[in-house]
Amino acid sequence: MRRRFATIFFALAFTLALWPMLGLFAGQYTILRKRDSVERSDTLDLNLKVFSDYDETKAEDSSKRLGLQVELQKILSVNQSSSRAAFETVVALSSLLPRIRDVPRIKTPTPEAFRSYIAPVGLPVIFTDMLVGTRLADWNWDMLRARYGHQVFHNTRQGNYSTKKTSYGKQVIGRTSVSLADFIDVATGKRKPKKGEEGLYITKQRIIPKEALDEEFHYPPFYPGSHKQCYLEPTAWIGVPGTFTQGHIDSKDNFAYQILGDKRWTIFSPQDYENLYYTKTKGSLEWSSALSSLEKPDLEKYPLYAKTNPISFVVHSGEVLYLPRGWTHFIENVSPSLMINTWRYGPAAITELWSDFNKAEIRRRCF
Repeated sequence: MRRRFATIFFALAFTLALWPMLGLFAGQYTILRKRDSVERSDTLDLNLKVFSDYDETKAEDSSKRLGLQVELQKILSVNQSSSRAAFETVVALSSLLPRIRDVPRIKTPTPEAFRSYIAPVGLPVIFTDMLVGTRLADWNWDMLRARYGHQVFHNTRQGNYSTKKTSYGKQVIGRTSVSLADFIDVATGKRKPKKGEEGLYITKQRIIPKEALDEEFHYPPFYPGSHKQCYLEPTAWIGVPGTFTQGHIDSKDNFAYQILGDKRWTIFSPQDYENLYYTKTKGSLEWSSALSSLEKPDLEKYPLYAKTNPISFVVHSGEVLYLPRGWTHFIENVSPSLMINTWRYGPAAITELWSDFNKAEIRRRCF
């Protein structure tokens, strides 16, 4: 255990020192950067070599200077049986990581590299080629209309959030029923929307029949166990331009597949949680009303927001975003968009290096 703590924290200290040269996140995975319009990549092999070459004696001394032992005792003393306590552990561990300014795009790593050098860090990453060669890569609006157009979605969002709120503090939003064929015709401009068809957003719905999931859906290739035991059933999010999802936090590590169109994400690290003014019901932000402009809150009323570090980026068709638990995210459809996501069961991956119980739980579900 002592050796594990020392290795990880020297990795963080080493990365911070060499950040401008290596461009690595926490000494673990690749950042792709454009320099003089040429995309350059520090290879994952370099990351693995850097990680394996640490001097553990120096790492131990470094960890003592940082007061690591005391900090870890506080973190690991949290009762993990409570979902709230488990989330607070994610926030505490995230506070030990460096701030990031963007999300790297990398080629899909091997399962071993993902589990060892990406997932435990707790930072987001975009995989550019995970769907290449899969059935999902062949999807298009015409194919979807022909194959699944008969499906009717009865809880489709109609328009964006209003200023009215429920007794629980959540903003009211209209709902309607729409077939996928009608949605696609409106979204792709084949016909003008009828009354009640403006601002359609099909959210968290099944689009692939259960019996066809194994054939049609490409689960994240990082864990060797049963997909049904490791991942929640995939759900679809299909929206017209301008529709959005307000800021919120997922309770599990998320894999978001951008199948068609583009989505703009604005995310905040778990380090920013206390500065975002979540409501007591934890379902929304006190100041959030419109993602389309992502207006900043009144800083006189919400002064802590000035300390946050929002990161905005667009996920394009064919890319997959890995978003660890704890990251607040706003999402906006910037073109007719189809995203399918799945969440991994079990504790947040960032906790497995620090908790033998959590590591065993992930293995029980996904190996």
